[in-house]
Amino acid sequence: MILYFIPFIFLYLLSESENFNLFNKVLNNKYFYYLLSIFFIVFIGLRSEIGCDWDAYITLYEKYSSQDFGEILTNNFSSILNLDNFGNILITKLSNNIYTFNTLYSILFVIPLFYFCSELERKYLALLISYPYYIIVVGMGPLRQAACISFLMVSIILIIRKKYYSHYLLSIFSLSIHQSSILLNALILLPNLGNITKLIKKIFSNRYSIFILISILIIIGVSFPSIIYSTFYYFKFYGDKVPKAKSAILLWIMNFIPLIIFIINSTKFNFEYSLKRILTIFAIFSFLLLPLIFFNTVIAYRLSLYLFPASILITSKIPDLDLFQFKNSYFINIIYALSFSSLIIWLNFAFHSSCWVPYKNILLDN
Repeated sequence: MILYFIPFIFLYLLSESENFNLFNKVLNNKYFYYLLSIFFIVFIGLRSEIGCDWDAYITLYEKYSSQDFGEILTNNFSSILNLDNFGNILITKLSNNIYTFNTLYSILFVIPLFYFCSELERKYLALLISYPYYIIVVGMGPLRQAACISFLMVSIILIIRKKYYSHYLLSIFSLSIHQSSILLNALILLPNLGNITKLIKKIFSNRYSIFILISILIIIGVSFPSIIYSTFYYFKFYGDKVPKAKSAILLWIMNFIPLIIFIINSTKFNFEYSLKRILTIFAIFSFLLLPLIFFNTVIAYRLSLYLFPASILITSKIPDLDLFQFKNSYFINIIYALSFSSLIIWLNFAFHSSCWVPYKNILLDN
């Protein structure tokens, strides 16, 4: 278990150095930041038998790795048509064992996360906030959804910068890995419909662009029925068999608190107007999720995971604002204490913590 605390302590020291403007040359050195991201890729990607989804992903890997593309097309044509598992098939065929498979997914998870945090004023604090649950539990658990959530982080940046084409393409790749990713990727576009309308008008002046747009719409249109079917199938055959996600309400609270702080104090957050509107969408989405928790905890839990980009962004920003009646340094210490406590509590008392403890990595076995 101690191996989980070493990265936390290191991120804490980096965050404190960032807070007091110490070792700025090191902290702002891009190669140091790259090395840190590589560490987490190895930490997550080369883990062994960690996470409750470990066996499920071995089964997924073995299913497609044993077939050539011709057999996959024949046996899984309907899934490929709906983009379901297409990304997994691609990643599987690029892998030569389960550890390569995991490492490729960890790259898709870690690099977007680190890019997202690098765009924030306190990037190391953002990473520290991410570590106890988002990196450890999500990043080392549901691999596909973890990657899609990190893609969502990049999508937020792309939309703020009005790079809608890039967002669409990233959304399609994200959709090919996990169907649920289409929900937030579509919702965060709502505040920018005016700009998108202007973009569409430009698109129709270019034949090549029209082809891309139509292709995207067809892919998304075909995928939505698949999502509905998958949801119906889940309720019909697995609804009563899948264990309840006991931490669904706790996860919702973790993400809801930063969002409600933002909504109450939105004028004090010096975010771009488009980002504020996107965060408002996240807040509305979190409100709508609350009733779902009492209906189906598993679905509510999985959808709540997509709130992490907003809560990480907001929480890392709060220390630079005058929102409370005590010094901002106190609030940073509160973040440290809460992060450390959540890591201890989860590893020691969580229902599924046995899937993560003890930490094992193939590099440590050699």
